[in-house]
Amino acid sequence: MKTLRTVLIMFFLVGIFGCSYVKEYIEIADNDTISGEYFNALNRYTREKTLYSEFETSIRVVATWKNREFMDAYLSEYSRLYLLTAADKMQREDILSDTSSDLREFLFYAYIPDGDSNDFSKPDSIWRVFSSGEGGEMLEPLDIREIDSTPLVTKLFPYVKPYGKFYSVKFPKSPSPDKSYTVVEGGPELVFTGVLGKIKLEWGVSENK
Repeated sequence: MKTLRTVLIMFFLVGIFGCSYVKEYIEIADNDTISGEYFNALNRYTREKTLYSEFETSIRVVATWKNREFMDAYLSEYSRLYLLTAADKMQREDILSDTSSDLREFLFYAYIPDGDSNDFSKPDSIWRVFSSGEGGEMLEPLDIREIDSTPLVTKLFPYVKPYGKFYSVKFPKSPSPDKSYTVVEGGPELVFTGVLGKIKLEWGVSENK
């Protein structure tokens, strides 16, 4: 019976997420820990790319755009898991309110076989990270920091594995702090470039978030 249930869940997840994430999500779904609604939002705002060198992985990056819709889903799932009261949920929402400010934040996981090259949060990193502005401007990050891979992180972001690192990167939404920003024609980009290669991730949606 459990085998049949697992197969049915697998077909359900293929329909929602596509094949690329099924292997990572099937075990969690079978344990009834994380909701399909949350994974649907995670998948919608997550992009990934892997570069290869001589058939071996050179770098793999998986990134989630931490916009308002995704954070609403995150907060809802967090509240369900931890049985938050309405007051607790409101307080938690205040802590996460910077997602609606003048900053744009991405969470990204990076795996590089040479661990010393996985140094995105260091001031002298071998990588350059930037995003796109309203008119295609190149925006430099305001902050890149490494995030501890806690059990909560690995459950809610199943692409985070122990052999890589998880980061947060924040950008201004436009070069000028007094200039409003509206995403049109495709959504933001996140670019990683350096001596090991270049990765460009794009979010193909149109919204003001």
